[in-house]
Amino acid sequence: MLSKVFFFILFSIVSNQIMAASFNCSKAGTETEHLICDDMALSDADKRLGKFYKKLLRVLPKAETKLLKKDQRDWLKKRDLELIDCSELNCEVLFYQIRIKQLGPVEKAGFNCRKARTKIEKKICASRLLKHADGRMGKLYKLVKNKQFIKQNQRDWIVTRNLELTQPNCDTNCAWQVYQKRMEFLILHNTSELEE
Repeated sequence: MLSKVFFFILFSIVSNQIMAASFNCSKAGTETEHLICDDMALSDADKRLGKFYKKLLRVLPKAETKLLKKDQRDWLKKRDLELIDCSELNCEVLFYQIRIKQLGPVEKAGFNCRKARTKIEKKICASRLLKHADGRMGKLYKLVKNKQFIKQNQRDWIVTRNLELTQPNCDTNCAWQVYQKRMEFLILHNTSELEE
């Protein structure tokens, strides 16, 4: 009986370690995958990112699903380079946290799309991905503690965003990149405030 209990506990520990990341760690092949599997915080972040990514994919129309999949492949390439060269404390986890906060949880636009009047508002409301991005950005903006700095900074960013999104060659992918950069700025700004 005792050997069955021991076997069950050992099996639970091993199977949890194998499936800790968003992929099967027993099949880890790259240096990055091994790094993720060997670090519990990184493995948990990878698993969490995988959940948010899949949830966002489920709500997107087909064309935007393709866009997000390509964007995620590009992010994974960047991740592989970033994690190997990471020298600051917890920079691997911070790199993941930025992506996690960009992708989830799934949001609606930060304004009422039924009342969309401007070209920019209509462009955002025409895209499920951009509605999500606008909603995520709004939630991250509200988390920044330094309200004096961030209010003017946000107004300036909206002017820049509007200029970029009205460019004829700025499609959904371009707009998604504009929002991702803003979300990263807000996350890093809030993180640096917490560290002070």
